[in-house]
Amino acid sequence: MNQLNDHNHNQFFSMFDNSIPQCPNYDSKTNYLLESRKIFLFNQVLQQKIQFIKDQNILLDKQLVQPQKKQRRKATDISKIYKCTQCEKLYGSEASLNLHIKLKHPIIESESKTLIEQSFQI
Repeated sequence: MNQLNDHNHNQFFSMFDNSIPQCPNYDSKTNYLLESRKIFLFNQVLQQKIQFIKDQNILLDKQLVQPQKKQRRKATDISKIYKCTQCEKLYGSEASLNLHIKLKHPIIESESKTLIEQSFQI
């Protein structure tokens, strides 16, 4: 039974013998601690660069997918020249003034009929 296991064990490792490169011989002139530190630091720099590129890609994707919204003007930047005749409020456009009048000062039906009749009188 033991011989069977040894045989299987040898077969298993013989498959990988060709694919695993041999370790280089020890060189007493080489400072392996210094070399390992260099490799570690080099890997750290590479990881930072990879993260930076990933972040840049995310930003570019966001810009491509969602175009920037149009900046709204502040209320103080709008010149308000349209004035409500009933409450003296100021508006920056005639459309805003008309909407205000429609919502805040609705004309009652009887008033609208008299206004229409007055406009058609000659």
